[in-house]
Amino acid sequence: MAAEVERTAVFFTASQFQAVTSMLNRLIPASGDLPGAGELGVAHYLDGAIGSSAALKRTFAAGLTQIMVESQRQHAGEFSTLTSEQQDALLRHVEATAPTFFAALVFHTYRGYYSHPLVLQRLGLEARPPQPRGHHLEPFDLRLLDTMPARAPLYRP
Repeated sequence: MAAEVERTAVFFTASQFQAVTSMLNRLIPASGDLPGAGELGVAHYLDGAIGSSAALKRTFAAGLTQIMVESQRQHAGEFSTLTSEQQDALLRHVEATAPTFFAALVFHTYRGYYSHPLVLQRLGLEARPPQPRGHHLEPFDLRLLDTMPARAPLYRP
């Protein structure tokens, strides 16, 4: 695949970025002409999504720390250096012990992967606006709400 454009990380450290890339390749491995999520650069998408949310920062900081600690404790190595079987076992362990983190990791991985233009193209889908066939909606006329304050309440006080 073409070289990824160098980007400044918002949330991940260099070692976390490498570990996350390996995790993404285990969550969505390469299949046929579709690249794995890590190979596609979905870690950049995750980095941006996590960097814009304080709650996700807390969740991912705890989850990534747990993965790195467990990787060292169980295998005396970094996650990205483990075999595929060891990585899968470690991810299953984290899924069981940190379900909130794992659910967020899977959700954002799928979201980043299946919105990537290359994946859409290879799946035979077209990237387009959410409106069917890109229909344009006229701006909402706020004057329609002017009568609302004059109406009686629809609920009991």
